[in-house]
Amino acid sequence: MTKLRTDGCPQISRRMLLVGGVAAGSAPLLAATDANANVKLSKAAVRFRTVAQDGKTCGACKLYRDPSSCTFVEGVTDPSCTCWIWRAKTA
Repeated sequence: MTKLRTDGCPQISRRMLLVGGVAAGSAPLLAATDANANVKLSKAAVRFRTVAQDGKTCGACKLYRDPSSCTFVEGVTDPSCTCWIWRAKTA
């Protein structure tokens, strides 16, 4: 792995730059609230699964909208399913 180096700066790998860029680019999407969210992702993009773990179901997610939709996911959303953008409802 090639490291970028400049005098007086720590070494930074291309992988670290890529991961940081992806994280920074996706932050606005994940931080958006239902008031300003207008991006819908495919179920494949959010790794939509029909089996939820640890009670992390769509019905318990703050992005879920009754009766069967999600703020960020295209199409019909079953409240017993889950995906990687699941966020707990706040009290």
